[in-house]
Amino acid sequence: MSKIITYRPDIDGLRAISVLLVILYHVDSTLFTGGFIGVDIFFVISGYLITSSINKQISNNSFSFKEFYLRRIKRIIPVLIFVLIVVTIPAYLFLFADDFESYSRTVLHTMLSTNNFYLWSANNNYFVGNTELMPLLHTWSLSVEEQYYIIWPILLYILHRFLNVKNITYAVIALLIGTTLLSIYMTGLDKSMAYYLLPARFFELLMGGTLAILWDRIPKFSKPTNHIISIIGILLVIIPSIVLTKMSVFPGLNAFWPCLGAVLVILTGKEKDSKGVVNNLLELKSMVFLGLLSYSMYLWHWPIIVFMKYLGYELTVSMVLSIIAATILLSYFSWKFVEQPFRYKFKYTFSKALLYILLPSLIIASLIYGVIDGNDGFTNRFPNLTEFDKRENFPNEVRSGCYNKLRVGNFEACNIGTTKNKVDGILIGDSFACHTGFFLDVLAKDANLYFNVSSVPGYPLLRNLDLPNNFGDDFANERFEYAKTLDVICVAAFWSAIKIDSENYNRMLEAIEELVALKKKVVIIDHLGMTSEMNIHKMKLNKTKIGVQFPKEDLLIPYSKNAERHIVNEIKRRFPSVTVIDLKDVMCDDGKCDYEVNNQIVYRDFYHLNVIGSRLIAEKYLEEKGNPLRDINN
Repeated sequence: MSKIITYRPDIDGLRAISVLLVILYHVDSTLFTGGFIGVDIFFVISGYLITSSINKQISNNSFSFKEFYLRRIKRIIPVLIFVLIVVTIPAYLFLFADDFESYSRTVLHTMLSTNNFYLWSANNNYFVGNTELMPLLHTWSLSVEEQYYIIWPILLYILHRFLNVKNITYAVIALLIGTTLLSIYMTGLDKSMAYYLLPARFFELLMGGTLAILWDRIPKFSKPTNHIISIIGILLVIIPSIVLTKMSVFPGLNAFWPCLGAVLVILTGKEKDSKGVVNNLLELKSMVFLGLLSYSMYLWHWPIIVFMKYLGYELTVSMVLSIIAATILLSYFSWKFVEQPFRYKFKYTFSKALLYILLPSLIIASLIYGVIDGNDGFTNRFPNLTEFDKRENFPNEVRSGCYNKLRVGNFEACNIGTTKNKVDGILIGDSFACHTGFFLDVLAKDANLYFNVSSVPGYPLLRNLDLPNNFGDDFANERFEYAKTLDVICVAAFWSAIKIDSENYNRMLEAIEELVALKKKVVIIDHLGMTSEMNIHKMKLNKTKIGVQFPKEDLLIPYSKNAERHIVNEIKRRFPSVTVIDLKDVMCDDGKCDYEVNNQIVYRDFYHLNVIGSRLIAEKYLEEKGNPLRDINN
């Protein structure tokens, strides 16, 4: 009988393939547009190796949870905290305050194995910046694996406790089928949730785990058969990495095929004397070397890429080669002097590993987070970017006592303009009304008017029926009824998001018709055009004179004329008595829109304004167009 291989150099070679695919994808390779599947291959490998070890030890009555987690701590934590500490240095030097503050949160969540949850929530929060420029974006996958390490050993132990070997096999196969279907369902339901969270990824790790469970029952294949299977396996890995793109539905069924390919490649290296041709190639010294460095390479490569992109550098061929070289050099250093010693040289018991490795790492991560977050990302590092000081210039922060508080009525803290015994009117709207409040404050003071401000995300005038909400119609109706008791109703909203002829579109027009019929003075405030998070970032680079500098002309925002039946145009057409204030009238000229006034960037993110920007636009409007509210007050 042939000898069963214990150490598998071809698996290290497969790790090399995985990490190289991920790196090529992250450097924007036009060939490997689906290189992100490298992460899924890592999941299969991890599931196979972990399950092989646990299953064998449980069968021999030698399994220990303490020993299992001791190995995980020694394997994962030392090099991880080392990378986090080193990356924090350039993060301090280069990241702007809001990005640096967000970075500190990812440091803590990475150490707590919850970064996938944080990034999922950030991905669904439009007040969070560009996640593509987060140096620790990639550690979501570590969180998925670590969560798997918590659940799977316990589940496998329970299965061994109550089922025989045959029924364990059936149970694991049933679980694999169930979790695969769950991933397909979740991907169709919420792509972001499926991408980041363990339930939709569980089947990938379990594919490797199922292979380990079935390992001793799989018959030996001939060498020619293994050659064919290994080639099919590697093609199932490579083809999706070329065919898929970031727009593909993923994970779900699209993740199944590369994971199956990884399973087949692992399988065909089972027997030493009949390995597949692909397994022999994966055992080349260069591949095994990169495989040994793969964990460190995965940790290092993305921060390096992000800092290059963050400073505005293009990923040219020479830049990509430099990034790969720097990744390998740093990875070798951390593998040689951090990863290897902690895994094999330093002998710790579980309790000592908790005390000397895990606890200090958690303390360091907590301190990084606490110091950075407590200082709001150290805004003083870039004194000429005061418009991005969140406490002073983020409308949702400055108006935190009123924004999204569901208040209805005359609350002094929520009012703007010239203080009087009673308000003259109200500004109603969604998050755009929050920043427009500072614009309206300037005009209202000039016109001697006093306004209440009521801004809630997703609630333009009534509520946005095109978007989900948590409050129902009660608040919207109550606020609308209160507005009808006042003389002036200003409405500011993300008008461009309201779909023509949608239910929300029609109800909005009906509400304005009702206000006009009641002889109310209605003012519609239209917003500036959208730009992009990357464009905002380039504006900051230009203003701070760091990194690459861009011609201002390249950063100007193309003027986008509202469609004929855009809701603002429809309001003007149907209700001539309604006053429309369009911010683009003073910010746009000759097909381009400026992004700054008096050398102050007006945007808070790619479509909301900051406080100083909103006020400066108002002053510019008064100077160039006069004050339309004066006519209302007369």
